[in-house]
Amino acid sequence: MRTEQAPVGRGQSDEDARGPGCGRARGLLSWSLAAALATAILIILSSPGVTSWRPLSLLAWLAVVPLLAVLPRQSVKGAFLLGWLAGVVVNLGLCLWFPQLLARFAGLHPVLAVLATVAIATYQGLGWAAWAAVTRAWSSALPMPLLAPAAMVIIERWMPMVFPYSLGLTQYRLLTVAQAAELGGPHVVTFLMVLVGATVAAALTARRSGKPWPWTAIAVTGGVLMAMVVFGQWRLATTAAVRAKAPRLRVGLVQGGEVQTGWGPSFGDPVALLQRYQRLSAQIEQAGAPLDLLLWPEDANPLLLRHDGAHDYPLQSVRRIRRGFQSPLVFGVTTVDVETRGIYNSAAFLAADGRLQVFYDKVRLIFFSEWLPPFMEGWSSRKLYQPGTRLEPLVLSVPGRDGRPARQVPISVFICFEAIFPTKVRELMSRGPELLVNLSDDSWFGDTLEPEQHLSHTVFRAIESRRDLVRAAGSGISAFIAATGEIRQRAEISRSVSELGGLVDQDVRLLQQPGLYAALGDTFCGWCLVVVVVGGGTKLRRRDSARG
Repeated sequence: MRTEQAPVGRGQSDEDARGPGCGRARGLLSWSLAAALATAILIILSSPGVTSWRPLSLLAWLAVVPLLAVLPRQSVKGAFLLGWLAGVVVNLGLCLWFPQLLARFAGLHPVLAVLATVAIATYQGLGWAAWAAVTRAWSSALPMPLLAPAAMVIIERWMPMVFPYSLGLTQYRLLTVAQAAELGGPHVVTFLMVLVGATVAAALTARRSGKPWPWTAIAVTGGVLMAMVVFGQWRLATTAAVRAKAPRLRVGLVQGGEVQTGWGPSFGDPVALLQRYQRLSAQIEQAGAPLDLLLWPEDANPLLLRHDGAHDYPLQSVRRIRRGFQSPLVFGVTTVDVETRGIYNSAAFLAADGRLQVFYDKVRLIFFSEWLPPFMEGWSSRKLYQPGTRLEPLVLSVPGRDGRPARQVPISVFICFEAIFPTKVRELMSRGPELLVNLSDDSWFGDTLEPEQHLSHTVFRAIESRRDLVRAAGSGISAFIAATGEIRQRAEISRSVSELGGLVDQDVRLLQQPGLYAALGDTFCGWCLVVVVVGGGTKLRRRDSARG
């Protein structure tokens, strides 16, 4: 017997004719898309630089809840696409500064710069897609509150990205929470945040489906959070106590650049820029006590310097570096190897007696801006840099003064983009520095979120290494950061010549005991990988058993 479909009447809609299932499917799709976008928006709102209101960063603890709450009702493919959508929006929202950076620094046409940014955001969004798909596919093998944070840590740590970003960075001003980074970088903080979000999502899913609440997950999550608070308070107290007894260094820094605007580079007069840094340096010295060390940011000296230079230029030369000030100086400069014609993004030291030493060359170069694969080198109109290889610290001779004994102070410098890599600074820490210095020129990024994002990375480098860290940035944000992660002083973005100047800190401390991250490294990330692999293996065994 054949059942025929009744014709659609005049008062009957197409949706009624197709049945309620189609309407429910469209409703589920709308809610799922809204959930993915809500997750992305919460992450953007809680990220560094969006607002100075500190409590807003707490939104990040619940940011993954909307997306995770809808995953159980999705196929693996659907979870992948929703995660991809969230990831693309997050990357676009946090990297709105990237197109103008590519245009100014890499010499790309504005249209190509925008297209490149979209392509990078689309690629980096695949990390979120993979995370959502794995969480959905293997949720029957492992509880979501364990699988989701472990998978997110793996994506953050090992997925190759142009500009790596960690959810943990949102907590850089909440120091009790941020201390957990000593156990494995900001990825540990990410784990804690996604653990909380996944537990909340599991509870909501259980309530919606009428299943028992996940009391075990709730109890474990609560216990982990309590342990995090205890650990954070303990490490804040012990680090502050060690720091209070450590030797001091008087450090000054000059912030003499202005943020760039527009789509083209604005180099200005290099001699005038050098003279500006000399003038500001003299003013800093005249305003306070003698300095043990003066810092200029990346590319503060805009005139090319020989890579093998050993002395300052003569007094009559416009290239002379020391003019009007006396302090030992560490500064950023572009150097050239006269034999190979290779150029380097370098840090140099000018001693009080005029001796010059180029002691560090930037190792990790920025893709598109400083480095391109050989087949892409024709895309940029700029001369590209060579990567450095030297990691040994600068040894600063500090004379005895005011009852302090003379001492030799090892100082490690890293440049700009290198601040975002925990493993890079850990490698420098293996050489035994007592102070970390980050030289940067964020003027290329303009008046955007990026300088605050960059600063948030350096806060975590100080916590991981348990070293005071001084950040000198051309147009800001320069800062003195204690080994606890506390930003003791900061100079905001320089939007005009009237806002130029510098900072002096007479209480920079020289520490010798390394942080736990020096010994642990990425052990925590490795255990997260084990968790996900076990979950995947369990899922495959169950599937094979069902087939058998």
